[in-house]
Amino acid sequence: MNRSMPIIALCWTVSGASADSRPPLDLGSDGDFSRQQWDLVEERMQLLNSISYLPSLLPIIMKNRDSLELTDAQIHALHDWRRDNYQKMVDTMNTIIEKRIELGQAAMKPKVDQQQLLALQDEIFKLQREVFLIRLSCRELVTGSFSQEQWSNFAFIAAEDPQIAGLLDQ
Repeated sequence: MNRSMPIIALCWTVSGASADSRPPLDLGSDGDFSRQQWDLVEERMQLLNSISYLPSLLPIIMKNRDSLELTDAQIHALHDWRRDNYQKMVDTMNTIIEKRIELGQAAMKPKVDQQQLLALQDEIFKLQREVFLIRLSCRELVTGSFSQEQWSNFAFIAAEDPQIAGLLDQ
């Protein structure tokens, strides 16, 4: 029995009917997300954030785009980034979860030697680097396009987010 599947389904459901009444998400769509859909993205990303080293900024930025006074060009660039990268990032994060479970199960099998465990850990490290690089590309998009005023506004907004508030300069 594959015990990882319920965990993966819990972490991220992007298509088909979801367990709640919110609409399903198509992360690769060209269309805009509503505030409710960005809330859902943010909620589900928090479940996956424990396996990533960079905070997920896109949901916060897009939910607050009016307060941040994003330009049409910035919004378009962030939509393009989401369309091109979000699904791959989520899929990779789910694979990391699967691999962690596999590693834990393998560690409990006496016939699995140290080299096999190290190989599994190396796979996880490689996947974590892929997620890190994807998130860095979003960070670069944001840091390269935000004005000083937008950064100040973002810091004010992010200070209310418990996942990010502790990361901000005081």
